[in-house]
Amino acid sequence: MAVMGASFQIGRSALAAYQAALTIVGQNVANVGNPDYTRQTGRLTPLIGGAGMGGWSPGAGVRLTAIQRHVDEAVESRLRDALATMKGSATAHAALSQIESLYNELSDQDVSSNLNGLFASFSALQGAPEQITNRNLVVSAADTLIQNLQRQRRGLLDLVEDLNGSAEAAARRAGEIADEVAHLNGEIVLAESQTANGSAPLRDRRDALLRELSELLQIEISEQASGAVNVYVGSEPLVEYTRSRGLTVQREQIDGLEIASVRFADNLGPVTLRDGELAGLALTRDQQVVAQLRRLDQLAKGVIYEVNRVHAEGRGLIGYSSAVGTYAVDDVNAALNSTAAGLPFPVKNGTFLVNIRDTRSGQVVTRQIEVDLDGLGAGDTSLSSLTAALDALPNLAASMTPDGRLSLQADGGYEFWFSEDDTGAMAALGVATFFKGQDASDIAVNDPVRSDVRLIAASLSGELGDGENAGAIAALTEQLSELLDNQSPSDFHSATIHGLAVEAASARTNAEAAESVHAALLAQREAISGVSLDEEAINLAKFEKAYQASTRFINVLESLSDELLGLLG
Repeated sequence: MAVMGASFQIGRSALAAYQAALTIVGQNVANVGNPDYTRQTGRLTPLIGGAGMGGWSPGAGVRLTAIQRHVDEAVESRLRDALATMKGSATAHAALSQIESLYNELSDQDVSSNLNGLFASFSALQGAPEQITNRNLVVSAADTLIQNLQRQRRGLLDLVEDLNGSAEAAARRAGEIADEVAHLNGEIVLAESQTANGSAPLRDRRDALLRELSELLQIEISEQASGAVNVYVGSEPLVEYTRSRGLTVQREQIDGLEIASVRFADNLGPVTLRDGELAGLALTRDQQVVAQLRRLDQLAKGVIYEVNRVHAEGRGLIGYSSAVGTYAVDDVNAALNSTAAGLPFPVKNGTFLVNIRDTRSGQVVTRQIEVDLDGLGAGDTSLSSLTAALDALPNLAASMTPDGRLSLQADGGYEFWFSEDDTGAMAALGVATFFKGQDASDIAVNDPVRSDVRLIAASLSGELGDGENAGAIAALTEQLSELLDNQSPSDFHSATIHGLAVEAASARTNAEAAESVHAALLAQREAISGVSLDEEAINLAKFEKAYQASTRFINVLESLSDELLGLLG
């Protein structure tokens, strides 16, 4: 009878073990469509003991001793890194593609076309400087360029703000994930202390969160003996057991732009961003979008200065009866080329001519003004000394406005203009210029020129049909400018577009490569952790037959027991 009891124990243990194994198969099949689920298998272990005939002991049956989650931590770590790289590259490529779309260089309404249109309008004016229509076309071409520069600048500023907003949203989500991971750490430790394999669903959830967190920023994971994980960003901890430091975003003014930077919420310390969406957003914004803004402003500044420099030493169909500079100095007694003066454009040592004409008699008086900026001695020209020199000229009054600008007023019946200016002083002070403004944000046609296009300085001599100065402005399209890294305006802008195209192509290549690596690692993970219905079908059939055989075994034992009891009775 003892032998029969041991046999019944073997059958009972088999029924329990294979029923549990079937349950695991059912759990796997139920989660076949769950991308975050990790495949499980049961570990069947033979039981020792049990009485046997003749002293033999075949064993005491079978028992399910463990449930194994099929996870390769090395693959998971590489997959998290690949997710960070893929997301960071995709973010950078998307932002650069937006900039390319904003520039719209394949159309007839791009800045390159607008630059060519402006200089072409001056070339047309050279041929017929007396035609008001041609002068209006020059202003129209300038307005088209201005509108496009300002549209692109607004677009870049909007993109900076969009990237700031995306960074805030990503940081907020990363902080939420970190908080949930910290909470799951506590639940996993508790579950594993109470029930064998009770933490499997919790671990699946935590692994999924860590993969999502990896899309946002590159992380390192360190699993502890307790089952909790510590999460690091760079060398700084983000999650330690059940404590999350959290993430926040601070907005700061940097070089006139509002920049959102990611920081730890507990001490506002900076977060090292190496990869992931947050790194892609920050690096693209700071290294690409802001750089494009700077180059757009630099282009506008170079065009403003170079056109104004030539324009200021020419003459329109009429001269000026009065003029007020558009650029102010910070210190009227500082040398014009010093940082203390604060002029946005360079002024050089040299001279220029002031021409004062009696409109009644046509008599012209020409005087030379020296601009001493050689740095020798204390006599370098300031706005104050330049104003005094101009005020000493006959029939011309010079003064300074309260905000530090040069103001000129001719006596009644007189007009003035400038010529042979190798100093750039009038262009730097904004007197007799075509443009006003300092960069793409505020570039505009100067008010006197817009009010009276006859002031466009197409001529050098003032004689009818003289368009030489307009030709000199038209030639600027090929002339090098020190404000444009010793390139012409067209070449400078072409270099900007070419550099952007190279960066965008590189970002696209990086994104495609990162996606391929991710796909390969994801396939590798699926081979290890994913559920195969074919494999589960085999296991289902195997465990079903084992369960049925165990049932048959018990039925046979029951029949034998009845016969034995009948013999004994």
